Amino acid sequence: MLTHPLIKEGSVEIREYQRNIVSRALKGNTLVVLPTGLGKTVIAAMLTAERLLQHAQGKVVVLAPTKPLVIQHAETFRKILKLPEDSVKTCTGEATPEEREGMWRGAKVIIATPQVVRNDLVTGRVDVSDWVLLVFDEAHRAVGDYPYVFIAKEYLKHAKNPLILGLTASPGSQREKVVEVCKALSIKWVEARTEKSPDVAPYVKRVRVEWVNVELPPEMLRAKAKLEEAIERLLNILRDAGYIQRRKRWTRRELLELQEFLMRKEGKDERDYECLAAVSGAIRLAHAYEIFETQGIGALKRYFEGLNERARLKGGRGLKRILKDPLIVSLEEEVAAMNVQGMTHPKLTVLVNTVKGQLSSKPESRVIVFTQFRSTVDDVLKVLRECGISADKIIGQGSRGGAPGLTQRQQAEVLERFRRGEFSVLVATSVAEEGIDVSECDLVVFYDVTPSAVRFVQRKGRTGRRRPGRVVFLIAKGTMDEKYYWSVKWKEGNMRGVIRELEKGGKVEDGGEINQQVTLEEYISRGDRLTVYADVREGGSSVVQELAKLGVEVVLTKLNVGDYVVSERVGIERKTSADFVQSIMDQRIFKQLADLTRTYEAPLLIIEGERLYERGGINPESIRGALVSVALDFKTPIFWTRNAKETAEVIKTIARREREEGRRGIRIGVKKPGTVKELQERLVASLPGVDHVLARRLLQKFKSVEKVFTANEDELMSIQGIGEKKAKRIREVLQAEYSEEDLS
Repeated sequence: MLTHPLIKEGSVEIREYQRNIVSRALKGNTLVVLPTGLGKTVIAAMLTAERLLQHAQGKVVVLAPTKPLVIQHAETFRKILKLPEDSVKTCTGEATPEEREGMWRGAKVIIATPQVVRNDLVTGRVDVSDWVLLVFDEAHRAVGDYPYVFIAKEYLKHAKNPLILGLTASPGSQREKVVEVCKALSIKWVEARTEKSPDVAPYVKRVRVEWVNVELPPEMLRAKAKLEEAIERLLNILRDAGYIQRRKRWTRRELLELQEFLMRKEGKDERDYECLAAVSGAIRLAHAYEIFETQGIGALKRYFEGLNERARLKGGRGLKRILKDPLIVSLEEEVAAMNVQGMTHPKLTVLVNTVKGQLSSKPESRVIVFTQFRSTVDDVLKVLRECGISADKIIGQGSRGGAPGLTQRQQAEVLERFRRGEFSVLVATSVAEEGIDVSECDLVVFYDVTPSAVRFVQRKGRTGRRRPGRVVFLIAKGTMDEKYYWSVKWKEGNMRGVIRELEKGGKVEDGGEINQQVTLEEYISRGDRLTVYADVREGGSSVVQELAKLGVEVVLTKLNVGDYVVSERVGIERKTSADFVQSIMDQRIFKQLADLTRTYEAPLLIIEGERLYERGGINPESIRGALVSVALDFKTPIFWTRNAKETAEVIKTIARREREEGRRGIRIGVKKPGTVKELQERLVASLPGVDHVLARRLLQKFKSVEKVFTANEDELMSIQGIGEKKAKRIREVLQAEYSEEDLS
């Protein structure tokens, strides 16, 4: 056990990695990246004790995003620190300004929400000059205009003996995000560990991860097809107007960008207003599509009820027109009928069986079920209780659809009852993700999959903290669940790569240098090991072996769609020439490509081997017809490779391209430019975030490369597909002074 004048005897078990991290943190502002459940709060308490010993008149402030976290940290600090009972105070929005002023003056350790501290700094209620340590829990939030950024700046400006400690389990899946956090908190040292770090591994509990495929029933598939048709009709209006390309799928993000462009456009004509109504309708129906696929009948019924109520109250013509569409009217009738029949999403049945199985084998288990939508929380809670399972919910504070949320006090009470074992299952939205210490949680169920890597890691971290745990993903086949799952797995792989780089050591000098003469800019551009997911059936193939030889990390798993996944948007189907011919004969290829194009934004087909037309049993014309169908009907590019080595090289190249900063599209088969027009497009397409489609739009607008390069941010943002962030980045690159020392 650790002995220290300001730490209660027997309260802290000595762990070498914690001692090492505290020693490093005493040397300067430090970011600690540590898996959930390995004692980040204990590290903060140990550092607090040492700083208060060094500076007897000083104060320590700990910031946490929510009141439940504030209360939890306060309990931990009181258990560890040998200080008078009233020396550790909590400070949240529930305290009056006068009460907070008293806390700032009298307490030695103040644990607070950042919004309160920011407000008190702005109004001058708090003096930071005597703060000797400032701790930022969930430090990955220190970006943009989040209060952490302002508080850190003010603290470093006015404190006599400043020291910053940042804590996070999930720094983000992009190097730029980590660098931004380091700069915002003026970090000098980075201390990172993974579950496999030698000094951490002995304390990590095994977490078993399972994913369960759920088939949608025929009734839901028919309703889903109607919704798809309704969306396609609206997209065709946009295609006919030339606003989107004629391709099979269009992402919700791109539709939102187009909506923003049309709303900003000056001198709109009648057709523009028709397109604005179409894109608004497509966005609403795309959201309905996601709800239906992943949440079920009841959730979609409530969503349409909300749309009808909005149309009734606000009288929007575009919304009314969509709701009067015979296809949507028919869909609503089908959904209402299914709801009356008591039909629910099949995931609910699987969820109940999963929870029952856990509680049957271990009755004292604690289970958390995560879902993105608050309405689904009530559906899940109702079904669990009807099945005799004791359950309660935790949701955010805001009201939704007239239904109130939970206050922070109510959230804290629910969590405390869960810890005490008053109920077995906690159904939660994102509010239960960050840092909540439920030490006895044995099972975490993802009712749906979040596309955020940070939230994904935080949710998984609710189990396996002090004893082995289990994580189960419920994935509706052929839906957004699958796309989000592989998207977030790819992002999680990137995040682990970021942490591995940080783990090598990390000194950050003046916001610029990490480790041994490695600058932040080099850190951003330096590629960690690429990760590619491959279907288990590819495990014995030469392609997997060749990828390993090329230094690519191959994760073998069961893929329902495709053979390889290289990014959140790119899925690859690989066929040998013999298998391709056979798949034409049994029609398998067309179903596989239909699934691939539905699941991934950028589907690709690799045909490996030669003598395609010499395969017996099929007419060459049939092969050519199939190839034409792949290219035209399924909008899927085809790569031709001679052998497994070439296939592996192609896959690695695509994975590398997807990793590159600002890369939005994979340019396939672009011929060497020869004409002035082609050279102009190539020059403009070299700008960050600009592909050939955007290059043509820019040249059509500004008429010359020179005018494109001299356009200001507002002028660039007038182009569909260029938002504020992209316009700013383009101007930064064009205006930056060239330096041979900085080529990143």
